[in-house]
Amino acid sequence: MRALILVISSVLALSAQESPFPKPMAHHLAMKDMAGTWTAVARMYMEPGKPPMVSKGTEVNTLVAGGLWLKTELKAEMMGQVFEGHGLFGYDARQNAHVGSWVDSSDTWMAVTKGTCSKDCKEQTLLFEGYDETGKPTTHKEVHVQVDRDHRTMVMFVKAKDGTFKKVMDMEYTRAK
Repeated sequence: MRALILVISSVLALSAQESPFPKPMAHHLAMKDMAGTWTAVARMYMEPGKPPMVSKGTEVNTLVAGGLWLKTELKAEMMGQVFEGHGLFGYDARQNAHVGSWVDSSDTWMAVTKGTCSKDCKEQTLLFEGYDETGKPTTHKEVHVQVDRDHRTMVMFVKAKDGTFKKVMDMEYTRAK
């Protein structure tokens, strides 16, 4: 009987303790507005002075792992072909940074992003190492803005030889109704 009381007491004590898993912080909660299905319009600036190449698609974002991560799936048409991209983004409290990964059907390398947020996490700036249009390693920068609950933007830049960032793409997202 004494053993049963000890077991029950231990179970009650453990269940009264807080979960060992982290709870979403303000940085994680800001991702809630990004969850859902979005129509996306991308403009890629291939050559200076030329009109951008425009692609349209659908992005589905799902909060996963207790709201700590945002899983992204993008399907679009690009250059007459099906484009597919997948990402996982969140906030790493140990690094005090927004982090993520992105892969897509346009190349064989993975973007591993790290950055900061501002304006109550409605704006994120992410950096990652990748390649330029000639295949040479370079730094990329993305600026994501949650304009309002139903509109988002993303602008991507590539670091030029002179050290400045050159805009190569922008995207507009509208929440699907």
